Amino acid sequence: MTVQTCDIAIIGGGPAGLQAALVLARTRKHVLVFDAPEPPRNAASHGVHNFLGLDGLLPAQIREQAWQQIAIYDSAELRAERVADVQPAEHGFMLALDGGAQVQARQVILALGLRDVYPAVPGFAECWGDSIISCPYCDGYENRDRVWGLVADSAEYLAHIPLIYKNWTQQAVIIAEKGLLDEAQRQRLARMDLPVHEGKITEVHHSAGKVQAVTLDSSEHLALATLLWRPAEEQQPLTKQMITTFGLQLSDKGQIHTDMLYQSSTPGLWVVGDILGVGGALSAAHQGGLAALAITRSWHFPDEA
Repeated sequence: MTVQTCDIAIIGGGPAGLQAALVLARTRKHVLVFDAPEPPRNAASHGVHNFLGLDGLLPAQIREQAWQQIAIYDSAELRAERVADVQPAEHGFMLALDGGAQVQARQVILALGLRDVYPAVPGFAECWGDSIISCPYCDGYENRDRVWGLVADSAEYLAHIPLIYKNWTQQAVIIAEKGLLDEAQRQRLARMDLPVHEGKITEVHHSAGKVQAVTLDSSEHLALATLLWRPAEEQQPLTKQMITTFGLQLSDKGQIHTDMLYQSSTPGLWVVGDILGVGGALSAAHQGGLAALAITRSWHFPDEA
């Protein structure tokens, strides 16, 4: 079997991977970008926001526009294939693709992202990305001046969200799991005029993806129009596999540890984007660009990096 070679393999075709591809293509590196054919994590988005020049564009439109610009340099190739495995090789890394092909790369940028784990709650999937949002900076403006339910599952959330929601609405309630709030938190939320309802959401009532109300496991019924609800996240299977294969160092939060330029504890393996817990397309793209710049600096004189 013929093994294809490239300078840098980028796994993931979102903002982080695409920004890295643009920088590397302009420095005349042979780049292969692997973007799995299934819809991306943000496929339900009605528009990417807070990204100057791209505000409001759909994720698919940004991808298309990015590739029109990257293709000019005739140095990067987009492959709609899933990488099944990555192993160390004599001169870098060996990638095994789902179809059985192999690719050898001198360096790898892992820009795969995380995966959302949707709760098994009737109505959640139908409203996700529309009137159920996970990031107020991304979708709060489109849900402005509605009655919000702030779905809290951690003390960290309770410390943060009550300070910012009024940028978009003056009407909100906290929906917190039983036992989550202590007395100090209750008093703080009361001072902020934030009513608290304890329990788990068992059903989201909606009309064509627009939240109308929720039912809690206490049988309480709350009329709401928007839910600020961040589902659980998990690493992609390939990411978990690579953590084990390369013995990657992890942070206290269980994310892959990198240096300031996003190189992991394995030389030549770079990690960027929301796989590190970063929020927003602009931040992800910034990380991809920094990693690409670092690669070009160390390309000919790696000991000087």
